[in-house]
Amino acid sequence: MAMSFDKVEGKDAFKKALRLLSSEGIDGALMVVERELENDPQNWEAWSAKAEILYFQKSHDLSLQCCERSISLNPDNALAFNIKGNILYKLGKYKEAIECYNRAIEIEPLFVRAWYNKKMASELQLKKSRLRVHYLTSREDKR
Repeated sequence: MAMSFDKVEGKDAFKKALRLLSSEGIDGALMVVERELENDPQNWEAWSAKAEILYFQKSHDLSLQCCERSISLNPDNALAFNIKGNILYKLGKYKEAIECYNRAIEIEPLFVRAWYNKKMASELQLKKSRLRVHYLTSREDKR
């Protein structure tokens, strides 16, 4: 089933891209978002959508660039901060990820995914810090 890729404005492009993720796959969604960005390079929602698509494709560097672009166009963009947090989480930068999730929650207090992601990053950061303390304590005991 082929979907037409005629010009779609703003939020409509974002919604169409999300529908395409389930019906035509990630490449179709990326095509719609890129077409929207060709028509309107200042569309922060399209930059967020592209960031999320690239994140799913594991293109973390490009996804991070799209997040930054989206945030520069709209500093109150909870979705971009959540995606940026996800990328930083994947890169093992838990403190920075938590800061992004906090910003997303500050912007949108009922953003359930950001709360969940913050919880996961916080738990992992705590676990890593406990392991580091245990390791340092063990080394001191052996002296």
